[in-house]
Amino acid sequence: MPIKINKNLEYYSTFDPTKESKPISLGQLCKDIEARKLTLPIFQTYIRWKVEKSIELLNFQLTGKAAVSPISINVIENKDLAVPQVSFIDRERIDSEELEGKHSVNDGQQRLSCNYKAYTDHEDFKCVVLDISVGKFIMNTGALKNCQIPVGVLYNKDPNVFKKYLEKHKALQVFEVSDLLTRVRNKFLGYYYTVNYARDLTEEEQREWFEVLNLAGSKVTDVEVSLTEMLIKGVDYYKEYAERFEERLRQASLEKLFVIKATQISIPLSALNAAYEILKGKKHTSNFSPIPSDVKASIICKLEKDEIRSIFNTSLDALDWVIDFIEQHNLKEPERIDYITYMIGAFVYIGSKQLNSKQTTYLIDWYNSVEFATKGNGERREVFDELIKIKDVK
Repeated sequence: MPIKINKNLEYYSTFDPTKESKPISLGQLCKDIEARKLTLPIFQTYIRWKVEKSIELLNFQLTGKAAVSPISINVIENKDLAVPQVSFIDRERIDSEELEGKHSVNDGQQRLSCNYKAYTDHEDFKCVVLDISVGKFIMNTGALKNCQIPVGVLYNKDPNVFKKYLEKHKALQVFEVSDLLTRVRNKFLGYYYTVNYARDLTEEEQREWFEVLNLAGSKVTDVEVSLTEMLIKGVDYYKEYAERFEERLRQASLEKLFVIKATQISIPLSALNAAYEILKGKKHTSNFSPIPSDVKASIICKLEKDEIRSIFNTSLDALDWVIDFIEQHNLKEPERIDYITYMIGAFVYIGSKQLNSKQTTYLIDWYNSVEFATKGNGERREVFDELIKIKDVK
């Protein structure tokens, strides 16, 4: 019996995507970002490097003996197939009518963002300098040394910025130094990235490509997908809520309660559960407790944007009340974030920062006696079920 040949396999055998590649200089790529020709698929919006990681890239481009890995771009020719797009750095939504002709960066946003921040002297890079004596980029949050020049000056898109800086710093005017800095600057602007192109990928195809290229094929998490859906509605989970949540803890010197980096997403998100139940008038169920395993991103993202912002504000107000309560009653510093998130839920259910005397005693006794370390999720849900009974204490 003859072998049946799949029609798609016939096509794949002749289509060679590696021929859709070309080298492009960093100077040109930065110009394309500035002109918003280069954009980002919205599902990449929340993936960002720390400054230390950016410095590693800047140094690799300066001193590395191999080229930086390629950039992967999906060229949008049919806007009806395109994933929603946002601009680099400020992450502003690109109007759907303007998508045709955009180059959607599927892999390489962090490398390009890093270089573009240097090119535009971005605020995030004010602490990054090239130390001529050390021979590499370093972080310097203090006064500049004579042997240092800010990366945002050295790599600035405007050559006059670089020129005027040298004119003001005599130590850098020595020919050997100024000539060296000029060559470093020119290397940056002329540094070539290989760019691999695809055309008119569907959202599913672009996500799949992204997942294969990034982190050895690891998946974009369901939570990240849900937060992206929230962003499509115009609500930025990080800027409008998670960062404000963390800032309040920082102001109270409690930021160390985020023991694991990953929990900076899941903990504030799970703290929204009580506000969601109150908003929807639902009777509390145990799997809506303020613990990371009970995160309800897929449900919360389906709310209207005004409803999402409402539960953000409700939870942030409750966080303020929790911090005030701990300080006013001279309670011991919490050892775990659970003390905070559980009390947020309690205050949300009470609906006010004003507790009666019995509620105050109830909450203080709970705070001083509760133990989280040895409890599993089931037991921790039971602890929350008991705590929110405070709403009925008279």
